[in-house]
Amino acid sequence: MLFTSLTDVKLFLEKVDTSHDDLLNLIILNVSARIEKYLNRLFEKVERTQYFNAGRNYYYLPAYPIDLTAALTVTDSDVVQTVNSDYYVWDDIGMIEFYNAPAFNTPRQIKIIWTGGYASYDLLPQELQYATILQSAFIFRRRKDIGLNSVSMPDGSISVNAPTDLLPEVRQVLQSLRKAGSVR
Repeated sequence: MLFTSLTDVKLFLEKVDTSHDDLLNLIILNVSARIEKYLNRLFEKVERTQYFNAGRNYYYLPAYPIDLTAALTVTDSDVVQTVNSDYYVWDDIGMIEFYNAPAFNTPRQIKIIWTGGYASYDLLPQELQYATILQSAFIFRRRKDIGLNSVSMPDGSISVNAPTDLLPEVRQVLQSLRKAGSVR
């Protein structure tokens, strides 16, 4: 899933010609994938199935927000559980909370089928779109400096951000959206 549009990146770069559109699309695609990996979550809205070991109350899903209008099935050892009776759904953070922790019997006995994520980039949080624009523009502008970390001059040297690193500003924006690692 792309986290911004070619139009938005070109607007930020003040580009009106189409000479670099293919390159910019490639950069946007790769920056979006990199940010998704950094955030440790999935953003494309599709139906997914996840298996967990039992024995705890909280199960974090990798794609959220959870679409509560779509089918959501939670089973414990192939027994379908009932929402608001056996478990509660925290749709905004992608968490299923059991009222009583299911006892561990076998590996992967908890099965959750849900639809989560965003249908299109324009529904993503604005700060995520902006971070993608910033990083994409940075990579585009520094595309000829791959591997350059510092520049020496007669009066001294300067260190620069490597074009392959996430910008500090981008990391700061993304930190609030990052999903912590969860136990499977």
